[in-house]
Amino acid sequence: QNMQMEFSDGTLNGVKSPVNDGNVADVIIVAANTDGNKNYNSLSLFIVETKQDKVKCEVLETLDPSRPSSRITFNSANGEKLGEIGAGWDMIQNILNRAAVLFAFEQVGGSQTALNDAKKYSLERYAFGKKIGTFQALKHKMVDMYVKIELAKSNAYYGAWALSTDSSELPVAAASARVSAIDAFHYSSKENIQIHGGVGFTWDYDCHLFYRRSKLLSLNIGSVRQWKENLISNLEKRNIV
Repeated sequence: QNMQMEFSDGTLNGVKSPVNDGNVADVIIVAANTDGNKNYNSLSLFIVETKQDKVKCEVLETLDPSRPSSRITFNSANGEKLGEIGAGWDMIQNILNRAAVLFAFEQVGGSQTALNDAKKYSLERYAFGKKIGTFQALKHKMVDMYVKIELAKSNAYYGAWALSTDSSELPVAAASARVSAIDAFHYSSKENIQIHGGVGFTWDYDCHLFYRRSKLLSLNIGSVRQWKENLISNLEKRNIV
């Protein structure tokens, strides 16, 4: 209902922001209103080539400098219809479910790397004549990281199965993978900084880069709150059926 992009008279007009990697994309898929009502039934998808004068791209400064984002302006840009007019919302939901599974694997990988980084540092750093990794408080932190990662990994595999088999379980599997992966990556990246102590947030160490990426990915295709609501609603539908 907040979609401002419009398709009329055969052209696209409006602004999309933020668009991940928009500055390097040759082709993008754009959602736009097609009848001016700005409801779910009016959304349609269009394939747009970015190398045209009517498409302007501006690189944005974001929390994660390692993954560029852009603001793309369409001024009577040419676009090719993808699918049927008015079918955009259902197509978007399917795309988001599939993207959630793929993002979950990136988040699991980031979580595991953060845990490995924390473990490595805890075995190298000494305090009071001992490796800090021998302290019970830090062991508990790393165990909690491990548990969340294993849960997220299991849900990611569930999502991969649903995706590869085109299963009707995909909406539930995608939401499960998304929610657990967000939790695992955020927690692991945060605790990695804590285990590194005062140097953890400096540019001399990579901890902050994982934390930045975890925050970016947690909002990239919808917040964790939105995906929790998706999970609950899809579980309710499954139980009703």
